[in-house]
Amino acid sequence: MKRRIAKFLLLIPIIIIVLLIVAILTRKSRVEGALERIRILPDLVLTDINGEEFNTSWLTSGPLLITFFHPECDHCRYEISSLISNDSQSCNSRIILVSYAGKSEIRSFLKDFKIIDTSHLHIIHDPDLKLSELFGANIIPANFIYNDSLRLVKIFRGSVKPETIMKYLYDSD
Repeated sequence: MKRRIAKFLLLIPIIIIVLLIVAILTRKSRVEGALERIRILPDLVLTDINGEEFNTSWLTSGPLLITFFHPECDHCRYEISSLISNDSQSCNSRIILVSYAGKSEIRSFLKDFKIIDTSHLHIIHDPDLKLSELFGANIIPANFIYNDSLRLVKIFRGSVKPETIMKYLYDSD
């Protein structure tokens, strides 16, 4: 009886280790698959906060920054306020802001920044988190930087200094 209990107790850690290895490998393959899908900016039909259609195929060149944010996120507020300044406009970059928050909440958030020129800025509403899932943006803020050829250059998950993001937008060869 004691041998059976000892064998059983020995078997439990082995099973746990095997399950952890399988989970790690599964997650790694999902991350690599997501990265492969976004390595070149995919053709996507998105909906902006006004309900208008926005197609990524309309973007013929970069640099491009896609930022996933939430209006209540202080780090997002800091990054976005810096990124929509004249600095980002001077490098001819486009910015796509993506949020799953309610449209009125997003509008209120944007009103705080008094945006005058939105020709380089697109605000996408992603209530079903489809775009977030495609990009693997499960942490906010999340920033995806594409170069002139719309190839992925850098991913930042979590808070990052806007200067660092701008460096990759300027030097996105």
